[in-house]
Amino acid sequence: MPNIHQRNELISFDEIDYENYEDLRKAQESLIREQWIRINALKTCRRALQKCYRYNGVNHFEECRELAERYLQYLDDDDNRIKGFYGYQKNDPSK
Repeated sequence: MPNIHQRNELISFDEIDYENYEDLRKAQESLIREQWIRINALKTCRRALQKCYRYNGVNHFEECRELAERYLQYLDDDDNRIKGFYGYQKNDPSK
């Protein structure tokens, strides 16, 4: 029987009580995990772009255009940087 990995549920800082340490820790881990997922998607896109460039050689401008545009979108998005949870946690407007 294959080992099936299940992701933990996403917990937002808006949904928790900051006095409850267990909920606070789960929210912190959830935020960091989602940031790492976005970073790894960026890395995967970059590796695919590198392989496309090497494989296509002089035709890489035409063949790798879609990958390059997706990579640039990832780079322009501020969510694709690891920020940690302290800044969000301390500046949470709801608390």
